[in-house]
Amino acid sequence: MRKFFNVLIGLATIAAVTAIVLSLTVQLQYVSEIESSVETAKPAPVAIVLGASVKRNGDPSPALQDRLEIGYQLYEKGRVEKILITGDDGAYHIDEIHSMRRTLENFGVPAVDIWEDGHGYRTYESCRRARVSYGVDRAIIVTQRFHLGRALYLCNKLGIVATGISADQRSYDEIGFFILRDAAASVLAWIDINVRAPVPPVLY
Repeated sequence: MRKFFNVLIGLATIAAVTAIVLSLTVQLQYVSEIESSVETAKPAPVAIVLGASVKRNGDPSPALQDRLEIGYQLYEKGRVEKILITGDDGAYHIDEIHSMRRTLENFGVPAVDIWEDGHGYRTYESCRRARVSYGVDRAIIVTQRFHLGRALYLCNKLGIVATGISADQRSYDEIGFFILRDAAASVLAWIDINVRAPVPPVLY
C-alpha cells in the first residue's frame, strides 16, 4: 500500500512540476513584448481590446473600463488606427460587446474605427478570429497584466505580430484568484497551441 501511495505522490509531483513549467513558458515567452506606456508604444494598425465582465446595468466592470480607456488612449495618441473589441455578444453568457462599443463611442472614437468581434468567447478565439476573420497581422493587445502574458502567447502563436500594454490602472477585487486562474489557463493555452486546437463553443 505504501508503495502505491508513493507512486501516486510521484505522479502528482511530476504533474504539478509539468504544469508549472508549461504555465511559466506561456506567461514569460513574450514578456519582452510588453510596452512600458502608451506614449512609448510602437505603432500598430490595430489595438485588440479583450473583453471582460460588465455590471448588471450594462456598464463595463472596472477591469473592462480600464482596458477601454487604454485602447482609447492608444487611438487618441495615434498609436493605432483601429480598435478591435472582442468578447461575448451575449449569445454565450453576457453582452460585453455592446457595452464596449458604447463606451468607446462616448470617449469620442468614431464608429467606423471600431471593429467588433462578438464571438471572442475565449482568448484563443479572440486571437484566432482577429487573424483569420479580420485579417489582423500586427496589433497591440490591451488587457490586465495578469492576462497579458497568455494573450501575447496565443496571439503571436496564431499569426499576429503582437505587443501588449497593461491596462492596470487600479487595484482589482479578487486579483489573487484571477492570477491563479490565469496560471491554470496558461497550461490550457499551451495545450491548445501545441497539442490540439480547441473546439469553438456551440451556441444555441
